Amino acid sequence: MEIFYLLEKLIYKMFTGIVEEIGKIRKIKENNLVIECKKVIEGSNIGDSISVSGICLTITSITDDSLHFQLTEETKSKTFFGSEQEKSTVNLERAASFDKRIGGHLLEGHIEGTAICKKINKLKNSNEVILETDNNIIDNIVEKGYIGIDGTSITIVSINNNQFAISLIPHTMDITTLGHLSKNQIVNIETDINARYIRKYVEQIMKK
Repeated sequence: MEIFYLLEKLIYKMFTGIVEEIGKIRKIKENNLVIECKKVIEGSNIGDSISVSGICLTITSITDDSLHFQLTEETKSKTFFGSEQEKSTVNLERAASFDKRIGGHLLEGHIEGTAICKKINKLKNSNEVILETDNNIIDNIVEKGYIGIDGTSITIVSINNNQFAISLIPHTMDITTLGHLSKNQIVNIETDINARYIRKYVEQIMKK
Protein backbone atom coordinates (compact mmCIF):
# COMPACT_ATOMS: atom_id res chain seq x y z
CA MET A 1 0.00 0.00 0.00
CA GLU A 2 2.91 2.34 0.69
CA ILE A 3 4.06 2.22 -2.94
CA PHE A 4 0.61 3.34 -4.11
CA TYR A 5 0.72 6.23 -1.64
CA LEU A 6 4.11 7.29 -2.97
CA LEU A 7 2.93 7.07 -6.58
CA GLU A 8 -0.12 9.17 -5.75
CA LYS A 9 2.12 11.84 -4.23
CA LEU A 10 4.33 11.74 -7.32
CA ILE A 11 1.39 12.35 -9.65
CA TYR A 12 -0.13 15.04 -7.40
CA LYS A 13 0.02 18.45 -8.99
CA MET A 14 0.65 16.94 -12.38
CA PHE A 15 -1.72 16.95 -15.32
CA THR A 16 -2.57 14.70 -18.25
CA GLY A 17 -3.14 17.18 -21.06
CA ILE A 18 -6.77 16.06 -21.38
CA VAL A 19 -8.74 19.30 -21.19
CA GLU A 20 -11.86 19.11 -19.00
CA GLU A 21 -13.42 22.43 -19.84
CA ILE A 22 -12.94 25.71 -21.68
CA GLY A 23 -13.07 28.56 -19.17
CA LYS A 24 -13.93 32.19 -19.88
CA ILE A 25 -11.60 34.92 -18.68
CA ARG A 26 -13.82 37.24 -16.72
CA LYS A 27 -11.08 39.53 -15.43
CA ILE A 28 -7.35 39.94 -15.82
CA LYS A 29 -5.86 42.95 -14.10
CA GLU A 30 -2.24 43.25 -13.08
CA ASN A 31 -1.54 39.94 -11.30
CA ASN A 32 -5.14 38.91 -10.69
CA LEU A 33 -6.89 36.42 -12.95
CA VAL A 34 -10.57 35.44 -12.67
CA ILE A 35 -11.91 32.58 -14.80
CA GLU A 36 -15.57 31.66 -15.18
CA CYS A 37 -16.10 27.91 -15.30
CA LYS A 38 -18.37 25.09 -14.15
CA LYS A 39 -16.88 21.61 -14.19
CA VAL A 40 -13.44 22.25 -12.65
CA ILE A 41 -15.00 24.06 -9.67
CA GLU A 42 -16.47 20.73 -8.57
CA GLY A 43 -14.34 19.33 -5.76
CA SER A 44 -11.82 22.18 -5.98
CA ASN A 45 -10.56 24.01 -2.91
CA ILE A 46 -8.44 27.07 -2.21
CA GLY A 47 -4.81 26.04 -2.61
CA ASP A 48 -5.50 23.41 -5.27
CA SER A 49 -3.60 23.45 -8.55
CA ILE A 50 -5.37 23.95 -11.88
CA SER A 51 -3.85 23.80 -15.35
CA VAL A 52 -4.84 27.05 -17.06
CA SER A 53 -3.90 26.58 -20.72
CA GLY A 54 -0.98 24.52 -19.49
CA ILE A 55 0.08 26.81 -16.63
CA CYS A 56 -0.05 25.32 -13.15
CA LEU A 57 -1.83 27.99 -11.10
CA THR A 58 -2.98 27.92 -7.48
CA ILE A 59 -6.58 28.75 -6.61
CA THR A 60 -6.63 31.78 -4.30
CA SER A 61 -10.41 32.07 -3.94
CA ILE A 62 -13.60 30.51 -5.27
CA THR A 63 -17.01 32.03 -6.03
CA ASP A 64 -20.18 30.36 -7.29
CA ASP A 65 -19.06 30.34 -10.92
CA SER A 66 -15.43 31.46 -10.94
CA LEU A 67 -11.92 30.57 -9.85
CA HIS A 68 -9.42 33.24 -8.83
CA PHE A 69 -5.65 33.05 -9.39
CA GLN A 70 -2.57 35.25 -9.12
CA LEU A 71 0.03 35.56 -11.86
CA THR A 72 3.71 35.94 -11.01
CA GLU A 73 6.27 37.86 -13.05
CA GLU A 74 7.87 34.51 -14.02
CA THR A 75 4.53 33.23 -15.34
CA LYS A 76 4.03 36.35 -17.42
CA SER A 77 7.55 36.17 -18.85
CA LYS A 78 7.15 32.54 -20.00
CA THR A 79 3.52 32.45 -21.17
CA PHE A 80 1.04 34.19 -23.44
CA PHE A 81 -0.13 36.24 -20.44
CA GLY A 82 3.00 38.30 -20.95
CA SER A 83 2.19 39.03 -24.60
CA GLU A 84 0.03 41.80 -26.01
CA GLN A 85 -2.46 39.32 -27.45
CA GLU A 86 -5.80 39.37 -25.68
CA LYS A 87 -7.20 36.08 -24.46
CA SER A 88 -10.88 35.44 -23.80
CA THR A 89 -10.84 31.67 -23.16
CA VAL A 90 -8.46 29.12 -21.63
CA ASN A 91 -8.20 25.34 -21.34
CA LEU A 92 -8.78 24.00 -17.83
CA GLU A 93 -7.80 20.73 -16.16
CA ARG A 94 -7.71 19.69 -12.51
CA ALA A 95 -4.62 17.90 -11.17
CA ALA A 96 -4.46 14.19 -11.96
CA SER A 97 -5.35 11.62 -9.32
CA PHE A 98 -3.90 8.11 -9.01
CA ASP A 99 -7.25 6.41 -9.66
CA LYS A 100 -7.73 8.24 -12.97
CA ARG A 101 -6.66 7.02 -16.40
CA ILE A 102 -3.90 9.12 -17.94
CA GLY A 103 -5.27 9.52 -21.43
CA GLY A 104 -2.63 11.99 -22.58
CA HIS A 105 0.84 12.30 -21.05
CA LEU A 106 2.16 13.71 -17.80
CA LEU A 107 2.54 17.49 -17.72
CA GLU A 108 3.98 19.54 -14.85
CA GLY A 109 2.28 22.80 -15.76
CA HIS A 110 5.69 24.48 -15.96
CA ILE A 111 5.60 26.37 -19.23
CA GLU A 112 8.99 26.63 -20.97
CA GLY A 113 8.01 29.32 -23.42
CA THR A 114 5.66 30.09 -26.26
CA ALA A 115 5.23 29.27 -29.94
CA ILE A 116 3.54 31.22 -32.70
CA CYS A 117 1.14 29.73 -35.23
CA LYS A 118 2.64 30.24 -38.69
CA LYS A 119 0.22 28.29 -40.88
CA ILE A 120 -2.93 26.17 -40.73
CA ASN A 121 -3.57 23.63 -43.47
CA LYS A 122 -7.17 22.43 -43.49
CA LEU A 123 -7.21 18.77 -44.51
CA LYS A 124 -10.12 16.42 -45.08
CA ASN A 125 -10.34 14.99 -41.55
CA SER A 126 -7.99 17.23 -39.57
CA ASN A 127 -6.04 20.49 -39.45
CA GLU A 128 -2.26 20.50 -39.83
CA VAL A 129 -0.78 23.36 -37.81
CA ILE A 130 2.76 24.70 -38.25
CA LEU A 131 4.21 26.35 -35.15
CA GLU A 132 7.46 28.22 -34.69
CA THR A 133 9.38 28.43 -31.42
CA ASP A 134 12.84 29.00 -29.92
CA ASN A 135 15.65 26.56 -30.62
CA ASN A 136 15.94 25.63 -26.93
CA ILE A 137 12.38 24.29 -27.07
CA ILE A 138 12.89 22.60 -30.45
CA ASP A 139 15.88 20.77 -28.97
CA ASN A 140 13.56 19.18 -26.38
CA ILE A 141 10.95 17.81 -28.75
CA VAL A 142 10.98 14.53 -30.65
CA GLU A 143 9.15 13.63 -33.84
CA LYS A 144 6.11 11.47 -32.98
CA GLY A 145 6.65 12.38 -29.33
CA TYR A 146 4.37 14.37 -27.03
CA ILE A 147 4.10 18.09 -26.38
CA GLY A 148 1.75 20.21 -24.29
CA ILE A 149 0.20 23.09 -26.24
CA ASP A 150 -1.99 25.36 -24.13
CA GLY A 151 -2.31 22.44 -21.72
CA THR A 152 -3.44 19.99 -24.40
CA SER A 153 -1.56 16.75 -25.01
CA ILE A 154 -0.58 16.69 -28.69
CA THR A 155 1.65 14.45 -30.83
CA ILE A 156 4.46 15.98 -32.90
CA VAL A 157 4.05 15.16 -36.60
CA SER A 158 7.33 16.58 -37.92
CA ILE A 159 10.15 19.01 -37.13
CA ASN A 160 11.89 21.39 -39.54
CA ASN A 161 14.55 23.73 -38.12
CA ASN A 162 12.75 25.84 -35.50
CA GLN A 163 9.27 24.89 -36.69
CA PHE A 164 7.19 21.82 -35.92
CA ALA A 165 3.89 20.46 -37.19
CA ILE A 166 0.97 19.01 -35.27
CA SER A 167 -2.34 17.51 -36.38
CA LEU A 168 -5.63 18.50 -34.75
CA ILE A 169 -8.59 16.15 -35.06
CA PRO A 170 -12.16 17.54 -34.91
CA HIS A 171 -12.67 16.25 -31.33
CA THR A 172 -9.65 18.20 -30.04
CA MET A 173 -10.80 21.32 -31.88
CA ASP A 174 -14.29 20.96 -30.41
CA ILE A 175 -13.31 20.62 -26.75
CA THR A 176 -10.24 22.90 -26.51
CA THR A 177 -9.30 26.45 -27.43
CA LEU A 178 -7.13 25.04 -30.23
CA GLY A 179 -10.28 24.89 -32.30
CA HIS A 180 -10.08 28.69 -32.56
CA LEU A 181 -6.37 28.81 -33.29
CA SER A 182 -5.45 31.37 -35.93
CA LYS A 183 -2.35 32.51 -37.76
CA ASN A 184 0.11 34.54 -35.62
CA GLN A 185 -1.60 33.44 -32.41
CA ILE A 186 0.72 32.68 -29.47
CA VAL A 187 0.39 29.44 -27.50
CA ASN A 188 2.02 28.07 -24.34
CA ILE A 189 4.50 25.21 -24.72
CA GLU A 190 5.65 22.45 -22.37
CA THR A 191 7.79 19.70 -23.85
CA ASP A 192 7.78 16.09 -22.64
CA ILE A 193 9.52 15.91 -19.26
CA ASN A 194 10.89 12.43 -20.05
CA ALA A 195 12.64 13.73 -23.17
CA ARG A 196 14.15 16.59 -21.16
CA TYR A 197 15.47 14.29 -18.44
CA ILE A 198 16.97 11.89 -20.99
CA ARG A 199 18.62 14.76 -22.87
CA LYS A 200 20.13 16.18 -19.68
CA TYR A 201 21.36 12.76 -18.60
CA VAL A 202 23.03 12.11 -21.96
CA GLU A 203 24.63 15.57 -21.96
CA GLN A 204 26.09 14.92 -18.51
CA ILE A 205 27.46 11.57 -19.65
CA MET A 206 29.01 13.19 -22.73
CA LYS A 207 30.73 15.82 -20.57
CA LYS A 208 32.30 13.11 -18.45
